Parts: sequence; structure tokens; C-alpha cells
Amino acid sequence: MIGAIVHQGFIGKEIEYFAVVAGPDVDRRFFFEQISTSRDVVRYFGGSAEVTLNPEGLRFRGNGGIFGEYMFGGHLPVGDLLNDEVVNRLVMFGATTDPATRELRFTLNTEGFENYDNLFLQGNAVANYVFFLDDRKKYDDAADRQEATLKSIGKLLKRSRRVGAGNFLALSHEILETLEEPETTLVMLRIVHRANQRFSEACRSAYAETRSLAGVQIPADDDADTVEPYQRERIQIDVIYHHPDNQELIDEYKRILASCAGSIINPSARARLMRLRTLSLRNEVPLSIFDTLEDILLQEPRAVVAKEDEPDYIQTTREILVSFLLGKRITRKLSSLDLVQLMENKQKAAANRDQTFEEVLLETGRLIDEIGREEEDFERLESFGELVTLFDRIDHTATLVNRLAFMDDVELTQEQVRSLFGNLQAFESLRRGLFQQLFIDPVLSNEYALAYGKKKLYALTLGMLALDNNEASIADVAESIRGINGSERAYFAVYNVARRRMSNFYLELNTPEGRDTFRREIRAEIEVDSELQEVREAIDESLLEEVITKIRLEAFYINQLLPRIIDDQDAKLRNDFLSNSGLDRFQVEELESEYFEMRAFPPQLLEAIRSSFASAKNNVTT
Repeated sequence: MIGAIVHQGFIGKEIEYFAVVAGPDVDRRFFFEQISTSRDVVRYFGGSAEVTLNPEGLRFRGNGGIFGEYMFGGHLPVGDLLNDEVVNRLVMFGATTDPATRELRFTLNTEGFENYDNLFLQGNAVANYVFFLDDRKKYDDAADRQEATLKSIGKLLKRSRRVGAGNFLALSHEILETLEEPETTLVMLRIVHRANQRFSEACRSAYAETRSLAGVQIPADDDADTVEPYQRERIQIDVIYHHPDNQELIDEYKRILASCAGSIINPSARARLMRLRTLSLRNEVPLSIFDTLEDILLQEPRAVVAKEDEPDYIQTTREILVSFLLGKRITRKLSSLDLVQLMENKQKAAANRDQTFEEVLLETGRLIDEIGREEEDFERLESFGELVTLFDRIDHTATLVNRLAFMDDVELTQEQVRSLFGNLQAFESLRRGLFQQLFIDPVLSNEYALAYGKKKLYALTLGMLALDNNEASIADVAESIRGINGSERAYFAVYNVARRRMSNFYLELNTPEGRDTFRREIRAEIEVDSELQEVREAIDESLLEEVITKIRLEAFYINQLLPRIIDDQDAKLRNDFLSNSGLDRFQVEELESEYFEMRAFPPQLLEAIRSSFASAKNNVTT
């Protein structure tokens, strides 16, 4: 007995579809037609419902709806965002929401048309589904049919992982089983944007291998221009989110925000949010993801007018922008002092996760644009454009500096060094030392900056100074950072070899003889390991000694200090070790997590220790 019939076809070059018709006696029913015209048109129908695909989009009537997997990073209902089980978007034809009661109502207006651009923009960028039911006139009224459909299979369509996986045949049978209507036939089409799909697959493959999307390429015979820039960004963000490590970070950020919704983010929650943002830098997670989450979950309306309780950096921003750009006595150019003040305010707002700065800037730009059109005065618009260009320099510089400091195996191209040097000259023309103040010092003082990342920043700072004095070239600066990066790769290669050789930390490392033996064993393995050929020349005695020292420090922390810290809840002892050991904070926290997991200690205990450390550090600072 045939349980389902599956069709596959194309509408033009970009759209591919898979149609499944499942239900009783489908082999003896007429349910589709391919219309013979100069264009590709295919129609699926049953009862009083139908779906027609043509080169422009899909036309529908009767009953059913459209669904597809949510893409992370876009705006979606708060309820869906906070429910970890909800993974799909569902739109029922003819459904409306009562503005007063927020109740869902169904109308008889179920006929419509959706072009492909809007389908893949509002829904999933790669694949979306459209479906309807032929229920043999079980429900004469389309509104009743829609309400019954939603009650029966709405939860399934919102939660099924088969939607995103593309398992449409198994999904169709699951829908019919859940529907519990033996005489009803399901018609479901999976509509795929082929260029977006190829780009998504290329992104997933690249990110799985390198944790980066910088060098994503699609096959040469594909037309990359068919993937619109906005869709490329959506796909990249979604790929990054779906990596298990990133998803854990982002979901934790979401949970913390949810606990703060409707109230002020307290210092403890803010510290946790900042830590998650710092961790995310290592995997190139766009910070816009977290900004979007805050916009959706917190939903704090911000007025454009100044508030008494606003921080100084927002108040002074309003004063400068209003007085110099929008006032009656208009100064067409901002002074150097004003520009420096705005730059400092921008950095303070970013450090405090305060979006008000950007909102004030956007509102100012909108007002200037309106004045320019009404009064034909474009001078202030040009002045504002120069300010925006300066802010672009800030964002570009901060991105490159953060990559160096917080990510492994990062170098700078000569073009990037040239760009940084140009930005430095622009900043230094406003005030001497501004580049160091805004970009270098805050990162060097960040607890999560990597040891080799700091070395690269020192090399960058010295290189920029040498460039300014005509004592070095762009290539010299890039090469100095490349050399440090080579040492970093060699260090981690040796470190990983050393860790693989030890089920536990060698006690022999505490003696000179034991360290010599260990060094010989490591060197012997390096010589025969083909994967270490690229870094072999960078491995010398000082690097081996550095690895051994770090492993001894790890052993000391795990075997002696951490048990004391746990027993005594001694945040000061942990603080002293983190400050003086030279180990990266990421590294220490990974060791702590492994220690707790191995001994099945409750994770709340580890969080308590880290929270106590943060509190102790704040007390010392204040």
C-alpha cells in the first residue's frame, strides 16, 4: 500500500521544491497539474485548498499555512525565544490577533500570494514549507478547519527538529499521526532557495573546520551574487549560533536577560553578561546577536530627551550633538575636544552595554537629514558624516585589536596594519595618546586577554611607534606579529603533545631530572609527528621550558590550590594565582570545569567560587 508520493522539481534556476502527498489512497487520487506555459508553473490541490508555484512566488487558498525553522539573530516573539523547545516559525492562513485581548482568531480570508523574496526574508533563508489538508469536507468552514489544525498539530510544527533537518517525508507521517484524522490527506511542499542553501552549506563546513567564516567560498560554478548581502549575514549568524559551543553561550546570555526582564540588570548579572560576551569573541560570535537579544527581551523604551538619571557620558553626548549640530547658533564643525569627548563616551557606552548612545546618534542623524531637506542646508550633514566616519574608524580598530587580544592564531595583513596606522594618525591628531587610551589599555587590563594576545598588542604598539618615526615599514610590523603568532602555534602544538602524553600530571616535573626526561620524550615525539612540521623550527629550549612551567603551574593549581579554595571558599587565594601565574583565564577556567566534572561536584559550587572572586576583586578595586 502506497503511503506517500514525493515529487521533486525546479521553478526557474533558483527555486527547488519537494512535494509530499500523504494519506489514504493517494495512488488513486488526482492532486496536481503542471501547467503548460512558457514559464514554470505547478499546482497542487485537494478539496477546496490549493498551492500554486510560479516563477514569482507561491499562491495559496483554502486552508493550511507556512512554516520553517527560525533563524537566530532576527526578531521573533519573546515567548518563542524563551521556550527552548520552540524552534520553528508557523503562520496559519487567515489567522489574526485581537489587539485588545491578544487572542488568536481565524477568518475566511485565507487566499493570498507570497513572492519568493519575501518568503525567504520573513522566513528561513534556505528552506520553508507550505501545507494544506484535504479533509473530505470534515469541516465545511475554513476558519474551523484552521482552528482544528492548529490545536492538533500546531505544537508539533513549532517544535519538530525534522523541519530544520529537511526530513519532510518523516515529518509528513508524523503530522498525520498527530492529526488523528484517518480520511485526511496532507499536501506539503518544501521550497528551497538553492543559492542560499549552497552558501549555508559552505559556511557550515568552513566554520566546523576553522571556527571562522572569513574565508568562506562557494564553488566557482555558482553565482555568489545571487545571495543577497542581508541573507548572507543572516545565514552566517545562524551557522555561528548553531555550533554547540556558541549555542550554549548565547542561550545562557538569553536566560540571564530573561531573569532581568522588567527590572534593572544588577551588577552580578551584568558581570556574567560581559563575561559571556568576552568568551564569544574567541569564536567570532557577532556581538549584534547579543544586542538583538537585549532589544527583544528587555524591551526598554528610551526617550530621545535627556533624563535626570542618565549617566554623564549620555548627557554630554546629547549636549554636544544638540548644541553643535541642531541648535540655532550652529557650529558646522565639532572641535577636537568635542570629538574626543564623543569618542570616550562611545567607548564608555560600549563597556556598559548601553545602547542609548547609538540611539541618540541615530536620532540626531534623522533630524539632521530632515533639516537638510527642508532648509537645503547640507553643511551640517557633511559634518555629521565626518563624525560617523570617525566612529567607523573606532569600530574597525576595536575589532582588529580585540581579535589580536582574545583569539588564538590571529595575524594582521599588511593592509590591516596600514589601516590601523591610518586610524592611529587620525586619533592622535585629536589628542596625543588617544589610540593607546581607547584601544590598547582597556584590552590589556581585561582579565580574559590571552598571554600571546598581549604580546601581539605590545608588538603592534611598538610597531606603530616605529612607523610614526619612520624606523620600520608596514611589512616589518606585520612580520613581527606573524613571528609571535608562529611562536603561539608552536607553543600550543607542544602543549597539546605534552597533555596527550599525560593521563595525570607527572610528579617528576618537580625535579630537574624528571623535567629533562620529559623534555627528551616531547622532543622525540615532535620529530616523528608529521603534523608538527610547520612549527618545528619555532620549537626551542625556551619554548619547551615555557610549556613545562605552565603544566607545572596547572598541576600545582589543580592538586594543591583549588582543593583549598573550594574548602575555604578563599577568593583571595584564587585571585592571587590568577594575577601572578601567567596562565590565561580561559585556561584556568577550563581546568576548573574539568576538575569539577571529574569529581561530579555541583556546578553551582564552581559558580559560587567565581562569583566570590568577582566580589572580592570589586571590593579591592573600590
